[in-house]
Amino acid sequence: MKTINSHLAMLLCTVVSGHVMAKELVKPITIPMSDGTLLSGTVFLPNIDNAIPIKASPVVVQITPYGREEAKKRGQFFSNHGYVFVSVDSRGRGTSQGHFTPFVDDGKDGYDIVEWLAKQPFSNGQVATLGGSYRGFTQWAMQKFSPPSLKSMIAIAPVYPGKDFPFRNNIFANYTMSWLNMVSKAGKGAAYGGEQWNTLYLKQKNEGLAFADLEKLVGNQSTVYKTWLQHPSYDDYWREFVPAAADYKAINFPILSVTGHYDGDQYGTLSYYKHHQKWGDSAVFDQHYLLIGPWDHSGTRYPEATLGDLALGEPSILDMNQVYLDWFDWTLKGKPKPIYLQGKISHYMQKSGNWYTSEQLEQGNWHTLYFTYNELSDNPNVFVKEAHRRSQYVYDPMIKESAPIEFDLSAEMPLSPNNGDQLNFDSAALKADLVLSGQIQAELWLSIDVPDTDFHARVFEVCPQTKPLLLAFAIKRARYSSGLQNQSVATSEQPFRLAMNDFNYVSRVLSKGCKVRFVVSSSSWYHQKHYNGPGAVAYQTVKDARAAKVTLWHDNTHASQLRLPVLKSLPVFNTQTFPLSDAAQ
Repeated sequence: MKTINSHLAMLLCTVVSGHVMAKELVKPITIPMSDGTLLSGTVFLPNIDNAIPIKASPVVVQITPYGREEAKKRGQFFSNHGYVFVSVDSRGRGTSQGHFTPFVDDGKDGYDIVEWLAKQPFSNGQVATLGGSYRGFTQWAMQKFSPPSLKSMIAIAPVYPGKDFPFRNNIFANYTMSWLNMVSKAGKGAAYGGEQWNTLYLKQKNEGLAFADLEKLVGNQSTVYKTWLQHPSYDDYWREFVPAAADYKAINFPILSVTGHYDGDQYGTLSYYKHHQKWGDSAVFDQHYLLIGPWDHSGTRYPEATLGDLALGEPSILDMNQVYLDWFDWTLKGKPKPIYLQGKISHYMQKSGNWYTSEQLEQGNWHTLYFTYNELSDNPNVFVKEAHRRSQYVYDPMIKESAPIEFDLSAEMPLSPNNGDQLNFDSAALKADLVLSGQIQAELWLSIDVPDTDFHARVFEVCPQTKPLLLAFAIKRARYSSGLQNQSVATSEQPFRLAMNDFNYVSRVLSKGCKVRFVVSSSSWYHQKHYNGPGAVAYQTVKDARAAKVTLWHDNTHASQLRLPVLKSLPVFNTQTFPLSDAAQ
């Protein structure tokens, strides 16, 4: 170990009276793990007007399974602003030694990386972490080991194993196998989306094959895929990868969490945030800031002006590198806190085009819409449906599916009458603007005539002359209606209660004259097909297929309802603007 450290010190720099004499500003390095495995990284030394000598500086590190070369521009950016930036290949990825098993080694390896970097001549002992998606998960995973040299972190759209990937509420996503293929040696870095994958998904779904058969169709027999499918609910296998209550209590540094209204890992971001609030030291949690924009998963790092047909507004197109720099200048260099962080939570309000601040995620009042028949179609508290105490649809898993042609926030839910495989409920037209901000909730009373099925719920804003706009979605499986660890298979057509309280967080002004649409179905292109059988869904095939008659009850005994988090009026907007990218200026 000492030999390696001495070699790297000589390779990168020479120490003279507390300063680092730079020989090369960008250099590959090798970082030893506690088990002897060597990980590959690239270090970018500070480069301010080519000044030499260079004083030992704070270190920002990004650990990635996608190839450390992806961080070249970011490394140069931080290098030009007085930081050491280090990009590291995850174990078994890039040119790092070892075997990459998702989620397993990232926490301990992250600890080793942080502590090793803190002791290098180019470091002043302060290390921070940065990264999104899987790179965000890695930062939370290392909290299980409490690295003492970690002084700040920015977790962007972090994956939460077993919560939002590879499944959400125990329903696997299509891209489970395609992502594993991409990060495996057999996959050779292949993309995990596009027409090739859509063709495979269609083959699996339309030929009645099991979700487990995807690995055969891909030609990549993944041990990890088999293991994941053997843990189809959020059990101890998944809990082992994330911090426990005591780990949150040990956190002692500032955190910036970033997510978006349409971010597929928003569920994970908010879970980490809420757990830190629940179990962490309150004084430390006071310096955990949350930034929620109108973005999808990619947009949390690279905001754009539009998302599909949705115009997001110029104030949402942030210069994220500047946001990161402002954060680290405050937390690592003692500069003033960024003036735009006026509250613990900064959230963007769609349509108003402004950023707002709050101290709590839950800040509004509940506006409840009941699924009930009412002759007064302009009643604002009901969804209008036929004059019955229940509504029904039929989901037949053997009906052929088709892949979405393009990204569209309204593509799966047409305005025209459906084919009887979903239920649409519309509210009365809004008589005034409605300020929606928070996580929507639904309480549904349902009955089914099969052992099990899935429920996909979506909420839309529907305005005259425009496509319906997706606001939020939630998914749940019937067998887990009483809890994600408590399976209960339906044995009759008696109504059961299904609580869907984890719709994604959204902030938007719903316009006067528009309606709120609620849609519920039992299938989604983006998730595994349920053949409605009683066994493990991942292994069900056409042999298990049966059509499901689904009944949504809405009578005096079964008060199915949708709850919207509504503010009485627009809050005072943030008077200090976030740094905007060149595209917004």
